[in-house]
Amino acid sequence: MTEPIAGSFVVGTAGHIDHGKSALVKALTTIDPDRLEEEKRRGMTIDLGFAYLQLPSGRRVGIIDVPGHQRFLKNMLAGVHGMDAVLLVVAADEGPMPQTREHLAIIDLLAIQHGIAVLTKADLVDAAWLSLVREEVAGLLRGTALQRAPIVAVSATSGEGLDELRAALDAELAQTTPRPDVGRPRLPVDRSFAMSGFGTVVTGTLVGGALRQGADVVVLPGERRVRIRGLQQHSQPVEEARPGSRTAVNLSGVDHAQLRRGDVLALPGTLPITRRLDARLAVLPSAAQPLHHRQQLMIYHETAEAMVELSLLERDELRPGEEGWGQLFVASPMVALDGDRFILRIPSPATTVAGGVIVDSAPRRHRRRDVAVVEDLARRERADPGTAVVLELGKHSWGLTDGELGRRLGRSSPQLADAVAPIADRGAIRRLGSRWVTRDQWDRLAARVTTGLTAYHQGQPLRSGMPKEELRSRTGIPAEIFNPALSALASDGVVVERNGEVTAAGHRHGLTSEQESVAGAFLADLERHPFNPPPLADLVRRYEVAPGLLQYLVAQGRVVRVNDDTIFARSAYDDAVSRLRTHLTEHRTLTVAAARDLLGSSRRYVLPLLEWLDAQKITRRVGDDRILRG
Repeated sequence: MTEPIAGSFVVGTAGHIDHGKSALVKALTTIDPDRLEEEKRRGMTIDLGFAYLQLPSGRRVGIIDVPGHQRFLKNMLAGVHGMDAVLLVVAADEGPMPQTREHLAIIDLLAIQHGIAVLTKADLVDAAWLSLVREEVAGLLRGTALQRAPIVAVSATSGEGLDELRAALDAELAQTTPRPDVGRPRLPVDRSFAMSGFGTVVTGTLVGGALRQGADVVVLPGERRVRIRGLQQHSQPVEEARPGSRTAVNLSGVDHAQLRRGDVLALPGTLPITRRLDARLAVLPSAAQPLHHRQQLMIYHETAEAMVELSLLERDELRPGEEGWGQLFVASPMVALDGDRFILRIPSPATTVAGGVIVDSAPRRHRRRDVAVVEDLARRERADPGTAVVLELGKHSWGLTDGELGRRLGRSSPQLADAVAPIADRGAIRRLGSRWVTRDQWDRLAARVTTGLTAYHQGQPLRSGMPKEELRSRTGIPAEIFNPALSALASDGVVVERNGEVTAAGHRHGLTSEQESVAGAFLADLERHPFNPPPLADLVRRYEVAPGLLQYLVAQGRVVRVNDDTIFARSAYDDAVSRLRTHLTEHRTLTVAAARDLLGSSRRYVLPLLEWLDAQKITRRVGDDRILRG
């Protein structure tokens, strides 16, 4: 197996058109990033270009060269995601220009904190002028994410300053945190093409985890399944591509025309697809106008571009330089995770106005000016992993499985386990079967069960318990967690589950003195006619026996109801069974006529009694006779 490339980073260019970005990349790497014929003809970068180099330390760097013309800014935005550092290029003979400022604003909004300001074409100016431009660039960087960036003057023509730039870039990358492998690879596609002899190839900056040759992956948001035929990083074939590098993926099962910039390669079932985002928004101080509620904007997230409608949650507008909470409804499905950053632009005239960070990638639709919503978003923004778990679970009445929770939070299985363990230990969440619920959700679920049981016991005071399925139906608790919830409630001493029925702990069913009096008279009448009882309907009318009381007497075994119209007192029933057993033991068989004579009864009562004994597996019918089972 080919060894994975270690110490890999992604660096991008930024800056105004014709300030020498592509020439700088070629001077550093010997690779011309302008790959399109039109780019070479016009001498202007139109789309993303790519190159790579190895620094003196051995660090390997993939370089993304972006177009500087304002018309192609959306191509620049597709390349700027996933950068570990940026080379902000300013021509020494011109100084900062409009696209210098817009590119810097985008870098700031995306919180890219590592970079170098590169003064190109230094051979075209004298030392005094170069010093003035250096001071102007230093002022431009002040207060931005790149305010501590070194400023290096170079000449791509003479090679002056290139070694200093390589050393400065090495030092800057030494301060960056390596891209973590959290087991959830995500490759936003920035280019798709067909390669002779290989077929479909896509490229992008790999983050979140490793991709392996032969693995099945999905193309999101369409869920198309494809297979990885081959992988390259830094133009070298690898069997495993590690996060933090430019990566080319050779795919089978799809034509390159079916893939586009903005698609995402991922392992099946690991990344969420959304159309609604809660975000902390920041409007550029240089914006010409405020953001308005219900405004239509373009969102640029990773390599994707889509129209969004903005819902401002606190007020009707956000003025230049202000921050606030907003919910974005995306016109087309998007792959996004909490913590992702994005850029917002006005469609026409195309202008960058704001950016933000996603704090909830799968929110509900919110009411505006709701203090509780704003407070919840603020908690999510500063939440530790455990708090984030509780807040996410709180959005789902019946909790989430590990897989669902991991997808929504963008966490791998080990990360999720680390976040869940401490809060489960202190009782902030609880597992029910395959799902996790919060303490509040558990309390509400338990209250549903106890309230349902209390109402049932009040309405059916003589029933020993509520049928389990009826309880599930009345409470509306999903079948997936109902049984685990009952088991947990029984362990907590809240309910008692027995014989398919559920009872609230402490519930005692029994008869009132008035009901006991009715029951006594009812039973006495049955006992006066032990084997020839009056019809049940007559007895019920005579003693005004309520249906609940009759059910109670049957459940308690004080009477035995053998069919809809025939009931025996328990003493009479036990006596009849004893006599019939004795006869069967002595004579082996029993006819209806013999049973009638034995009990001094009639066929009207004996026949349902014998059928009942068959059903209870005491006797078995053979022809017209009964025999004793066992």
